Amino acid sequence: MRGCPRVAMMPAVRLGRLAGWRAMPGAVRLCRRACPRLHDGLEHALADLVGCVEGVMTPTVLITGAGRGIGLELVRVYHERGARVLAVHRPGLVVPEALLAMQAAHPDRMRLIPLDVRATSVVVNLAARLSERIDILINTTGMLMGTGYAPGGNMVGGGIRSTLQVNATGPLFVAQAALSNMTRGGKIATILPIGDVHSLDLLDNDARQAAKAAVVRVMQSLASDIKPAGVAVALIHPGAVGPTEDGGVAPLSLTDSAHGIAKVIDELTLETSGRFFRFDGSAER
Repeated sequence: MRGCPRVAMMPAVRLGRLAGWRAMPGAVRLCRRACPRLHDGLEHALADLVGCVEGVMTPTVLITGAGRGIGLELVRVYHERGARVLAVHRPGLVVPEALLAMQAAHPDRMRLIPLDVRATSVVVNLAARLSERIDILINTTGMLMGTGYAPGGNMVGGGIRSTLQVNATGPLFVAQAALSNMTRGGKIATILPIGDVHSLDLLDNDARQAAKAAVVRVMQSLASDIKPAGVAVALIHPGAVGPTEDGGVAPLSLTDSAHGIAKVIDELTLETSGRFFRFDGSAER
């Protein structure tokens, strides 16, 4: 497990004694008078220890599709929680002002990573660009990101093939790239469908079921493979967060959906790994 070696190697009793010595004013004053060097050494050691513990306790969350929709809202949620956020956005597009503002306000807790998850060769090299420990990976890659839809709703040409590639293999490659930086107790969540909740309705029934089944199958297989490593996997439906078919506004806000998703991830365990949840924690079918 990655983390601070000084914290990992220090017995709990010694941690408690060191952390608690400041709580004894008399002892502090006596130490300062009797041996200034020892006092200063303990102060520096305690400061280092606090920094190490804070580094271990602050989760790092990698979020793909962070440039818009539910991905951007999840960045906000975890940023407000005080987490370190690695926000993966699609290159070539304008970076949202919200992302830039969060990074400017807290550059130590926000890093923007331009990456097109549709490019397999780029995703494979993601691991080389990650130096941080990854505690949570959230895949919010856009469902049906390409073109190639016939007016009647059926996909034409290579549309369905590219859709399956983006939504099934994309999250898998990102997960594999992040796993080398994940610790035991880490979590991987794939949000499906993404963006407009009616995006799957652009497909006929057979194609829709194929797209959904492919993602579920791939992520459940991943869950089984990495369970011995102590990493849990979940698929999560974000709810009706996109525009309605008549152009109206869905009853569920992006904010409520994102908070619900974060709660589902909080409660995810190895025992529930591989399951498909709704944003409210109920089982998705």
